[in-house]
Amino acid sequence: MGRCLLGLALLAGACQARLADLPPESNDAGVDGPTDAFMLGAWGAATKVGGASSTTLSEDDGTLSSTALEIVFAIVDATNGGKDLYYASRPSTTAAWSMPAPLGLNTVGPSEETPRFSGDDLTLYFASNRVAGNGLDIYRVSRTAVGGAWTAPAIVTGPNSTVNEKWYTPCGGNRYLVIVGGDIAQGTIGGGAPVVVDSLSAVGANETGTFLTQDCLTTYFASVRSGANRIYTSTRAAVTDPWPAPTMVSDFLALGGNQEDPWMSPDQRTFVFASDVSGTKDVYLSSR
Repeated sequence: MGRCLLGLALLAGACQARLADLPPESNDAGVDGPTDAFMLGAWGAATKVGGASSTTLSEDDGTLSSTALEIVFAIVDATNGGKDLYYASRPSTTAAWSMPAPLGLNTVGPSEETPRFSGDDLTLYFASNRVAGNGLDIYRVSRTAVGGAWTAPAIVTGPNSTVNEKWYTPCGGNRYLVIVGGDIAQGTIGGGAPVVVDSLSAVGANETGTFLTQDCLTTYFASVRSGANRIYTSTRAAVTDPWPAPTMVSDFLALGGNQEDPWMSPDQRTFVFASDVSGTKDVYLSSR
């Protein structure tokens, strides 16, 4: 009897060891990924962002923090045609936004526009033509904690040239996309000049509003290649793969107007863009 009990104990221990070696949530059917994986539904109706949808001002360039609790957007200066950046926050994704306030990085006269947060929300990139003769260049400000004070603006090494650079969007893989002139270019953070991505940049068209997911695999942007300004997307399988030809995002076409400046949250449940359907540009938000 003792030998039988010892044999059963050894067998049970071996089974537990084999189970411990299995990957989490694997299954006998050979299905990849966790068993609770699900498909996201359709995007809900887009609604105007309070404070970024005035009936008299033109607001665009909306970008949110990774938590979707902070928003930075641009308001066009009707006097000189440049832009200033404004900031608002909210305590939860179901709460109202605070009253927008201008960021301290704004300068009188030059334009500040096309903001993008870093993945950890501690750096904000933007474009400015504050140096005469340089056109728009990419700058950054940083903070030590979310909600903290921003440092003085510093120019970003790498992407800038004598043409306009804007919509600098970095990802977690030490890479970035940026608009150079009217084309989409890609580069490596800390590396040399970015290179135009021919598969994303249509000849004779104008691309803008580049957004890049933190895994560096999916981009959204706006283009006039179809006539009106529309949002497009492209996804690649690996960061070393070429970008496939983009496809138009049709989810928000029913809203009407030109559509641009796309941004999507890391959990793919919040989408932000700008539209001029009301007569002036406003910032819109959709969720799922």
